[in-house]
Order: sequence, then C-alpha cells, then structure tokens
Amino acid sequence: MTQDKTGWHAGHLAVLHALNIAKHASRAEIAQTTGLSPQSMTRIGQELIASGHIVEVRRRHTGGMGQPAIELGLVPGRILSLGLVLEHDRITCVLSDLVDGVIRRIEQEGDFLLAARSADASEALVAEALRHIPIDATLLGLGVSQSGFFFDKTARRVVRRGDIEGWMQLDLDVRLSERFGLDVIVENDGRAAAAGHLVHGVGSEYGSFFVVLMTRGVGGGAVIDRQLLRGRMGNAGEFAMLLPRSGNVRPSTESLADCLGLSVDSELAEAAIRSRAPGMNAWLNENAAYLERALLSVCALIDPEAIVFAGRLPLSIRAALAERIRLSGVSIGNISAPLPPIIVDTAADCLEIGAASLPVARLFAGLGRRR
Repeated sequence: MTQDKTGWHAGHLAVLHALNIAKHASRAEIAQTTGLSPQSMTRIGQELIASGHIVEVRRRHTGGMGQPAIELGLVPGRILSLGLVLEHDRITCVLSDLVDGVIRRIEQEGDFLLAARSADASEALVAEALRHIPIDATLLGLGVSQSGFFFDKTARRVVRRGDIEGWMQLDLDVRLSERFGLDVIVENDGRAAAAGHLVHGVGSEYGSFFVVLMTRGVGGGAVIDRQLLRGRMGNAGEFAMLLPRSGNVRPSTESLADCLGLSVDSELAEAAIRSRAPGMNAWLNENAAYLERALLSVCALIDPEAIVFAGRLPLSIRAALAERIRLSGVSIGNISAPLPPIIVDTAADCLEIGAASLPVARLFAGLGRRR
C-alpha cells in the first residue's frame, strides 16, 4: 500500500476515518464499516495504538455470553490541523484537534479589505499558532477560508470585494506554504463551512448535505457522499447566485444592519423576533421566500439529505428563517419524494471549524460511507 506524508497507508486512513465518524467502535465494527479483513484490522489497530494515535477506550459490557468487545477511540491531541479565516473585519487562526475540535484561537481585528494587509496579518497569526504544536502531534496542514470566487484554477487566486486587483495578484497558499513548509488548502468560505460539517458536524449523520452560509454575504457549499463538491474551478455551491440580485434584503449580517440597524451580536434581534416587530417580521418573511425558492433548486439539483443554516447571522434569526420555509419535493400524483430537514447550526465558529477541517477532509477524501 502507498503511504502519504504522515506515513499512513489506505488501511490506516480507513480506520482513522471510521473512528472520526463513530467516535468509539470495536475492531469488528470497524472491519465491517471499512471492509478490512479481521486480520488486517487487528494488525492496523496494533500499529495505530503503538504510534499513539488510537487507544483502547473501554470494554463494552452487554450482559451476554463471551468476551466483551473492546472499543477503540482516537487519542486527543495527536492529529491536529490549522485553520485560517479571512474576513473583512478580522482574521482568525485556530488550532484544531480531530477529537476535540478547536483547542486554541487567536485573532486580529481591523480593516482587512486589502490583500497585502491580510497576507501580512495571516503570516503573523500562523507563526504564533505554530508555537503551540506539541512535538509528538501529527499536523495535517493549514486550511484557509476566504470570501470571493476563484478565477485561477492552478494558483487558487480569488476575486474579492474591496481590493480586486490586489487579491487577483495574491497567491496566498504559495506564500504561506513557502514560509512555513505546510500543506495549504484555500477554499471559498461556503465550501470551508461545508468541510467543517463533514468532519465535526452533521456529516457524521448525513453523507450528502448543503450548507447555506449567512455571514456578511451569503454563500453555500455542498457535500455529496461525504466528498466536498468543488466543481471545475472550485466555485461550486455559489448559493448567492440563486437569490435576487436587486435590492438589499438578504439573509446576511450586512442586510441586517442596513435594513434594521441591528448588529451581529445585538440582543435586539431576538427581542424584535419575540415581539413580532413589523420591520423584523417583514424582513424575515421576504428572506424566507427568497431562501425557499433557492433551496427548491438545490433540492432538485443535488437531492441532499439535509440543509444546514450556518454563519455569523444570529442563531435566533436563522432559526426564525428555517421555521418559515416550506419546501416541496418532486411529486407525481399523490406521491412525493421525502424532503431534507433544515438544521440550524448552533456553533458560532463554523468558519473556523471549517477552515481547520479542510486538511482533514482532504486526508479522508475518497473514503465515503459504505452502503
């Protein structure tokens, strides 16, 4: 079997992937999930235990006859990744553990519309984060989440609001890779959010889902059979293109501020929802109608098992939007196809989790669910 930079071959990756999904599982269960033979599973399990990446967690007492099964689990702090989130008002770098998620977070606030300023701040934050990597940890790489769209498939350069020419000239992945010797993966923020749910979110329950990202703008990302859908240039999932281009009413923090004068962290938003304030009610109804039409297209095109509402838009507002949406599926006569549930992500740091999940998603690429 061929090995990657970590020294793991396909069998190692299959076992690690299975435990990332199941959290705890017996050798027999992992063998059944991965298709490994019992002999291969025993050998691979011993190798990963010896390297300190998995551990025997506990014996499972079922009350039946025979020897209780021993459950295996991933060891916290041994498989790490870095995530970098570039936003217009702040840049955040996180250190994430495959078991526990984000374990360290550092950020710099400011005006980061200019590419050069963003690149300099990014380097400083990554350098600081690398100081906290344990010697015995396996660092998978650095994932970068940024808004905009890719126009250069090879260099992964983006077009972004605020400094179009500057961003078009910036090869951020090359710059960070050469500076720190890391594998760097750059993705649009919508696909980064989808990667986060693939590794740490709803992806453990659903193999195919669509994420609607509601931040300063509106984005999207799709996972199909546990694989991040990128498309030809890396621009798959551009959900905003399905929304009306005219007007400033959108399910975004920018629209929330412009239309209603409410900030992302404002408790006034939840109060306005509870009191059924006319302005808030009209804004929610209009956005729910936009989202409903756009999501019908998503359902028809990719048939997801679930739809996730994520982002910096307040949780109460995303929940209120989800409650107002009524999807309809493909139907003939009185028979209709089942519809995907809309799941409201409760995490406030989906982009940070997503960026750090990009190296993990690439590591496990091709290891879809067995049917």
